[in-house]
Parts: sequence; structure tokens; C-alpha cells
Amino acid sequence: LMGSVADGQFGPNLQLTRGMLVTILGRLEGFDAGKYAGQSSFSDVNKDAWYAASVQWAAQQGIVSGIGDGKFAPDQAITREQLAAILANYAAKKNIVLKDGPSIKFADSGKISPWAKNSMDAMVKAGIIRGNADGTLNPQGTATRAEVAAMLQRFIVNYVDAQVESAQDAEAQK
Repeated sequence: LMGSVADGQFGPNLQLTRGMLVTILGRLEGFDAGKYAGQSSFSDVNKDAWYAASVQWAAQQGIVSGIGDGKFAPDQAITREQLAAILANYAAKKNIVLKDGPSIKFADSGKISPWAKNSMDAMVKAGIIRGNADGTLNPQGTATRAEVAAMLQRFIVNYVDAQVESAQDAEAQK
């Protein structure tokens, strides 16, 4: 799902960008990039950019809506609250029911943007996004490629794989 950043390097400590995240989700989905090639709903997404088809797919699916003023900011490092919102939107589009674990109060919970509160809470309760050792959530901090890889692994193993297995079990019972 995540390619190398250069010369076969993973770049675990590099910041994951918004364009990278939608590309990862597009790969997870297995969408047909050709259907979205040469299109852009955002003024700052070049139709020929490597992430353009993924951004367009995610926008048309209602997974992303941009940052306002018709922009997506594809090269901007993704914040933890943006990541939570995009994953929550993806889960909703896939009809994935997230676990409703206990709500956890973090020292910086008050710093979560109003538009991200429900998504952050859902991702924390589901065990996808975890707090830091110092008791903070760092909602407006950026996420590294390694951190996002760990979050995606928890999301895929706990939800996407379970959904596929459930569908296979239902098909087998027919």
C-alpha cells in the first residue's frame, strides 16, 4: 500500500502527505485509476500529478472534501485529526462498523478541532489512533509514515479483513 519515497527507502520518519494518504486508500480499495485520470476537483491538484486520480476518486466518493477554497493541499503533511476524519469517512463509505471501545480523555483533547471531534473519538475508541506516552493525542500534529503504517495496519486487520471474511462466510453459506 505504501511505496518507497526514493531509492527503495521507506522513509519511516518522513511526514505522510495528504496526497500519499488518499493514494494508499485508493490502493487498498483497488479503484480503477483510469476512470479518474485527467480530472481534478481541486485547484491545487495538477491533473497529471501522481496522486491526482486518487484524490479525484476520494473526492467523488465523499472520503475527502479538501481544506476549503477549492483546495486539497496534497503535498501538506497530514495531521492526526485529518487522518482520523479521512479514515472515518472511508469506513462509513465501506459500511465498516468500528468498535465502540471506551472513550479516553487526553491532556490535549481540547485542542481537537470541532470538525474532527467525532472522528478522533471514533478512531481512538476503535483502537486505531492511540495517544502518546505523555498522555497527549497531538491532534494537530503531523503523522510520520511509520505512524500511519501502524494505524493502517490496525484498521485493515481489525476492520477491512473482518469485513472481507464476513462477506466470504456469507457467500459460503449460500
